[in-house]
Amino acid sequence: MPEFVAKMGTAEGDVIERVYLSDNADALRRDLERKDFLVFSIRRKAGLGSYLPGMGRGRIKMKEFLIFNQQLAALLQAGLPIISSLDVLLERRKNPSFRKALTDIRDQVKAGTSLSEAFASQGDLFPPIYSSSLASGERSGEVASVLKRYIAHTKKVLGLKSKVVAALIYPAILFLMSFMVIAILIYFVIPKFSEIYEGFGGIQNLPLITKVLLAVSNFATQNALFMAPALLAAFLGFTAWRRTESGALTVDSWVLKVPFVGGIIHKYCVSRFTRTLGTLVAGGIPLVNSLEIAAPAAGNRFFVSRLATVPGKVREGNSLATSLEQTELFSDLGLEMIKVGESTGALQEMLDNVSSLYDEEIDNSLQNIEALMVPVMLVFMGVFIAFIMLAIYMPLIKSYGMQGQ
Repeated sequence: MPEFVAKMGTAEGDVIERVYLSDNADALRRDLERKDFLVFSIRRKAGLGSYLPGMGRGRIKMKEFLIFNQQLAALLQAGLPIISSLDVLLERRKNPSFRKALTDIRDQVKAGTSLSEAFASQGDLFPPIYSSSLASGERSGEVASVLKRYIAHTKKVLGLKSKVVAALIYPAILFLMSFMVIAILIYFVIPKFSEIYEGFGGIQNLPLITKVLLAVSNFATQNALFMAPALLAAFLGFTAWRRTESGALTVDSWVLKVPFVGGIIHKYCVSRFTRTLGTLVAGGIPLVNSLEIAAPAAGNRFFVSRLATVPGKVREGNSLATSLEQTELFSDLGLEMIKVGESTGALQEMLDNVSSLYDEEIDNSLQNIEALMVPVMLVFMGVFIAFIMLAIYMPLIKSYGMQGQ
């Protein structure tokens, strides 16, 4: 019997997360609701396969999900019923994971389940903000309007993500090229020179930097058959550890400390959180529930762990700005803007302004990276390769000098 992780609210107002055994998510949801729990989400507990790359449940790309929602919003706005809209969209789905999930959603809606609950029953295949937004649209009777708001939110997130990726592609290519050049020198070029050096009186008479380079080259070439499986095993082990709770928390905290890149990721997480929170608040979802849903949208586990305390503090009567300030994740200007939004009743607008503020800072940081990182990497590559070439040719230069005397 499969295991499911249920996140739910108790009658006392607490939010808890527990693991249950059940035949399926729907049966577990009905059982928990009979016990007076308010079920927020149910997801299947990951097995061993989910910790290995390429295994586990397939994912749905954000762009693919965006196109689906654009089509769904257009069909609903044209007056087509939800079930008929799902039937039409189901025929266009090529992603097997998406198609299977959408088939299940359509069957649940036919059986009387609301659209938001049907999407929530799919676990982490769809973002929590989506089912919560749908629920607010179902209560107000404006599902199409809610979908349009979610589409606008997704477009902004995708646009920001594209900027970050585009800015880091060129430095990544430079790093990969330098790694390939160094590998070619170590595996193919240096061993050829090693044979030449034998005619200079042996390795012991070579300069120190040449000896070090030869030692590295000999080790790499002699252990190549063992190094490849070892590196693969290390990669798989790291990936498995990275997908555990403690591993993800540790790695994500390291990422935020990386020079240049860490600051951009920090701002990106703040932008995603505030934009998601603003979208949920605009949809009429209570602030505490919105905070619980928006925190995971930040994407970074370390970030999420800091934000996990905020809903409880707000529930206890603290202001949002004060609760966020205690996480030490937000700038003074962002906190002041949120504080003004709370006091004036314009929280959603101010949250959007905060996300826009961080987006501008990300743009400036990306421009700085493009202006500084590429020249720095080129200089580093030049110096490193020059060092290798000096180590290779120094014995030859010395030999020719001695012959000329």
